[in-house]
Amino acid sequence: MRKGLLFFVLFECFHASAQRHFNAELDSVYVDSIRNFEIQLEGLSNNIINGTDKAERVTSCFYFVQTLKEALKVPNSFDYEFNSLKTVSALRPDDNKFRIFTWNLLLDSGRYMYFGAIQMNNNDSLVLIGLYDSSEYNRNITYGEFDNRHWMGALYYQIHHYVWKKKDYYLTFGWDGQDAKTNRKIIDVLWFDEKNQPHFGNEIFNLEGDVVSRLIFDFSDNTSMLCRYDTELDAIVFAHLVPLNPMLVGRYENYVPDGTYDMLKFEKGTWRRYELKFDPKHSGDLRKF
Repeated sequence: MRKGLLFFVLFECFHASAQRHFNAELDSVYVDSIRNFEIQLEGLSNNIINGTDKAERVTSCFYFVQTLKEALKVPNSFDYEFNSLKTVSALRPDDNKFRIFTWNLLLDSGRYMYFGAIQMNNNDSLVLIGLYDSSEYNRNITYGEFDNRHWMGALYYQIHHYVWKKKDYYLTFGWDGQDAKTNRKIIDVLWFDEKNQPHFGNEIFNLEGDVVSRLIFDFSDNTSMLCRYDTELDAIVFAHLVPLNPMLVGRYENYVPDGTYDMLKFEKGTWRRYELKFDPKHSGDLRKF
């Protein structure tokens, strides 16, 4: 817990003088500077994943946070892709309002601690908002709304932007290696208040009349689960999970996909559940769940 708080303090929301410039000659100077940071970040990120002991992984993660902050202070850093960071997710929505970094740290217990940061697309200065993984401490995770200090930690692999009543919402799709036996997929929604502060969760997912703030799927570590936004269907698509044996209901280390799929279509402010009666790679008819 103390280590988590320490990392969060390092990523506390701050503003730094880092004006963006669009002169090509100046840009090359900035790019060289960011590349130097990227080389350091690449080595540290590899150590976070492959370090031989916890102390090495934790130390590498600590310095990764500090180095990333310095890299993002460089003017025009928002436009730099950091392509060499293979173990770090860096996603942007289609409106390019921000970029969100996420990565994880394996603990000796077999669980993961997650880290994240939101870099806002600000022309005048760097605005960086740290995300603190509170998955183990949050209550009412199905219906709760959380700020950046109480983030449901995950490694994000997809983000989808949509607008409802002139307000922007961002669906986030994340993976969480819960423990040695169970994995988790999380569909959450990110939105910003009038002060441009991030919030996670909103009661917009309609499951047969039960409207929840986020979707959480726990399943066996020995299988994989399809869970993503499908642009062709214009819908959230996810595999239907069942226990291997009816006697194992609630023991999620035994849950696997049964070969069928469900989906969520956006209707009048909520994502309404449907049964998908065909392979999500192909088109077909929909039937309300």
